[in-house]
Parts: sequence; structure tokens; C-alpha cells
Amino acid sequence: MRSSYLILIIFVFQSTYGHYHGPFLLWGVENLNKMKIPALQAIDDQNLRDIYTKATAIVIFIRNATTKLNYENFPEMSDIIGKNEWLYLPQDILSLKPFENNINTEVLTLTGSVVDQDRQMAIHYRNTLAKFENKNVLGILAESNSHLVSKREVSTVSSVRESNESLIYVEGKCLLYTKSPPILSLTENGATIRNELYISSDFTVSQGNDEIRLTGNFLMLENKIMISFVFYLSGGNWYLTHIEYGETLLRINIFKTTVSAPFLFSYACGDNISFHSENVSLTLRGIQVQPILNGATKFSRAFECTGYMSAPILSGLFIASILLFVLTIGITAILDIKTPTRFENRHSKPLTFNVQE
Repeated sequence: MRSSYLILIIFVFQSTYGHYHGPFLLWGVENLNKMKIPALQAIDDQNLRDIYTKATAIVIFIRNATTKLNYENFPEMSDIIGKNEWLYLPQDILSLKPFENNINTEVLTLTGSVVDQDRQMAIHYRNTLAKFENKNVLGILAESNSHLVSKREVSTVSSVRESNESLIYVEGKCLLYTKSPPILSLTENGATIRNELYISSDFTVSQGNDEIRLTGNFLMLENKIMISFVFYLSGGNWYLTHIEYGETLLRINIFKTTVSAPFLFSYACGDNISFHSENVSLTLRGIQVQPILNGATKFSRAFECTGYMSAPILSGLFIASILLFVLTIGITAILDIKTPTRFENRHSKPLTFNVQE
């Protein structure tokens, strides 16, 4: 009978486990700050197992990710986490399930408003601390897989990956193409790590009053990362001014490049276009994008980033001007040549030429 209950508990937890994903925020266990996780890499199984076994109990909070995680939205939990050592894991899943390593594991799905969710987490975590005599209660904050952007129109997307090209197509909504996989670069302690990104899952388009978001997952090494392309709508034009990578905002240098075009037109550029933050950059190579397809299945007429004058055109004009200048001098010199009007013969006097120095 006891084994039947245990099997039922494991089944229920595993069913719940499949409904949340990263990134993850861990706190409440000693020495979390001392763990060195390589940038953009998942925590290894041994370190994760050590965290689970050190904890007397584990509480997993699953929240809807539409609300930004900061002090203004979650003041009570921010105070609790700030008093403990904590660890941020940007990975999509945990390789080891908490329940398999700690029997005192429970899952709480947060509901209601932001204030209610903050209160639920704080009360439940304090109660768990009291229950286990304030000893190493591991809190894990995760995100719900069923998350949808509220009050926005959301549609499914078909993603195609052919050879080294990347093509993201939301039927009748949005189209984005790059000639080669995007490059995500992370700089840490003077070292830069560069990785290619490949489309991992379907993308969604969500539209507000003055912006359009193209959101989906890319695969980097063995990890899934979520990236949002944010298009602003203004004055009959659309503008791709920044990209969201998790909580990081990557902006383009608008003084060098402007990714924009009128509504129902696409933008194309064969050069590299980079979006930067302090330590992270995303480079798109050979891009063509159109966030407003209006039911079309292919790109409309493109606005080129090269414009009317490019470096090859300017070089050609410069060389042509030099050749034209040399030709003009040559023709002028030829026209200035004067031939004699008289010639010597045996019946006339010899010709004399007066030369003045």
C-alpha cells in the first residue's frame, strides 16, 4: 500500500514537472554564490545533485512569465532572496528532477495578480522554513510552459531550417530570413564566447498598439534560449530597434544602421547587423525581414541598407574620374601640337629657327 502511494506521488510530480521551464532562480542553500557556472552553459549534474542533497526541503514556485521579475513587482520575495545566497540558471530545463533527489519537494503554481503571487511565495516559503526549523530550504522559481502574452493577438508559426540559412515564417504575419545562423557573443572577464543559434521551436507573433513582437526559441549548443525581435510602429514605418534576450535588452546603433521600412515593405541588408548590450551581442548576417505581411506568403519590395551609393560604386566613380582627367590632359596636349608650314628642298634656302632662351 505504501509503495502504491509513493508511485502515485511520483506520477503526480512528474506530470507537474513537465509544465514549467527555465530560466531558474535558486536560493536558500549555502554556498550557492561560490558555484561557478560557465556562461551560457547548463549546470552539471554533480553540482545540481549537491544543491538538492544539501537542502532539507525544496519548494518550486511556477509563475506566469508575463510580469517582469523585479523589486517593484515582487517586493516581499525580493527581500527574502536578498537575504540568502542565490544562483541564476539561464537554461531551459533542469537535467535532474528535484523530487528524485529530495523527498521533501513540493510544487506551488502561482495564481492571481502580481501582488497575490508575491504574497503566496513569501507566505509559503516562510511556512516551509518554520516547518523545517529554518534549515536550508531551497527555493526554485520557474516559468510556466502555458505562458501566453495577455491582451495580444497570438498566432502559430512555421519554422524552416535549410543548410546554414535561417527562415522564420509566421503564416500571413511575419517573415525573417538570415543568410547564415545568428551569432550570439557573450563577453565575460575579458573573454568572448561566440555561438551560432539554430531555430529550435515555433515562433509566435504578438501585436500591441504600437509594437509587434516575434518571439521563439533558438538552440545554442544543447540549450534553448528565448529571443524576441521587437518592432515599433510609427509614422507609417516599422523599426527594428532592439532584441530581447531573456532579461537583457540588445540595442542597435541607430547612428550606423537603421532597420526600417514602410508598412507592407521589407528590409534587406547583406552586411552584418549587430545588436549590443554591455556584455552580450547578437549579429544577424544577410538579413531580410518584414513584420507586416498582411496575409502574403513572401517578401514584398525591399528597402536596401546600401542605398544609392555604396563603397564599390564610389570606388568606380573615383577611378573613372582619374581616367577621365588623364584622358583630358592627353587630348589637350595633342591639340596643342603645331606642325611646320614649310619644308626644306634643294631649290630653297635652308630653314632657320630662332630659339629664345
